[in-house]
Amino acid sequence: MKKVRRLTMAGAVLTALVAAPLTAVPASAAPSITELPALTKGTVAEARAVNGAGQAAGKSFTPDGAGHAVRWNADGSITDLGVPFGTQWSEAWGMNGSGVVVGSHDGDGHRNPTRWAPDGTATTLALPPGAVGGEARAVNDAGVIVGWTQIDCTDHAVKWSAAGAPTDLGPSTGGQRTDAWAINNDGVIVGDADGPGVAISEGVRWNTDGTVTRLGTLEGNGKGYSTPSGINNSGTVVGYASGAGGYTHAVKWTPAGVISDLPALPGASKADAYAYAINADGTIVGEAQAADFYRTAVRWSPDGSVTDLRFLPGRAGSRARAVNTTGVIVGDSTGIATRWTD
Repeated sequence: MKKVRRLTMAGAVLTALVAAPLTAVPASAAPSITELPALTKGTVAEARAVNGAGQAAGKSFTPDGAGHAVRWNADGSITDLGVPFGTQWSEAWGMNGSGVVVGSHDGDGHRNPTRWAPDGTATTLALPPGAVGGEARAVNDAGVIVGWTQIDCTDHAVKWSAAGAPTDLGPSTGGQRTDAWAINNDGVIVGDADGPGVAISEGVRWNTDGTVTRLGTLEGNGKGYSTPSGINNSGTVVGYASGAGGYTHAVKWTPAGVISDLPALPGASKADAYAYAINADGTIVGEAQAADFYRTAVRWSPDGSVTDLRFLPGRAGSRARAVNTTGVIVGDSTGIATRWTD
C-alpha cells in the first residue's frame, strides 16, 4: 500500500511540465488469462514481477496463514522461496532478468530487506547507519536494488549496490521522507517524496549524476500528489496522481518530465486508475475501474489503445502489476495469481 511522504531536496530540478490529458480511445482485444498456482490450493497468491524469461515473483500464503515469497517458472510451476532464518513470513516485490528476487522478511519486529539469489539462497541486505528495518522493492539487471528503510522513525529511500552496500538517498537537508519504487538498467531511480509546494507527496527521479528531479503533479501549482511506480530503459515513467473530480489518475512522464493522463476505459472516465509498470516498447499495465464498476487489470498499448484485461472466472476484479519485454503480464484476480498472454 502506498505511504505518504514529504521531503525537501536540495538542488532538485523543478522543471516537470503538465501536458494536456489524453482523450479516451477504443479498447483493443484482451489477451488470454491463466491462473498461476498458489502454494496450497485455495490460499491467496499475488504475482508482482515478471522477467524476460517469463519467470514471475510475488507472494503466496500457506494453510496456516503465513505469507511466503515465491517464484513461478515460465511453465507456471511454483517454487517456495521460504521464510529466511527461521522467521515467520516473507514476500517478493521485484525480479531481474537473471532471476534475482527482492522483497522482505520479518524479524525483530520489523520488515527486513531481502535478496534471493537464482538458486533460492536468501540474504538480508545491510542497512545504512542508524537505519531500522526496510524493504527491497526493485532490482535491475546489474543487480542494483532500491527500496526504503527507516531512520529516526522516518522513511528514507535506499539504493543497494550489486555487492549489497547501502546508500541512503534521502531525505536531504530540511526534508522528511522518501521512498524508492523502481530502477531501470541505467540506474535511474523513481519514487515519491514529501516536500514544499505539494499537498501530500510528489514523484521524484534520482538521476545517475546525483541530481534529483521533482516530477510534478497533474494539478500543478503545488497541488495534489503523484507517485511513480515504474520506469523503462528509455526513461519513461508511469504511476498515478490526483486529478479532476477527486479521482486518482493513471499517468506517465516523458523522459523530459512532462506528465500526462493515460486514457480511461470506455464508459468509465470518472473513476480511479493506477499504472504500475512499463516495458521497453512502452506497453503500460495497471488497474482501473471499468464501466461495470469492477476494478480490473488494464493494459495501455504504445499506440494509446486501452484494454480491459478482465479477471479469472468467479473473481470480482483484478490488477496487473508487471509486464515483460514480450508482453507477458502478471498480477492477481482478487487474491489468485494471474498471468495474461497474447
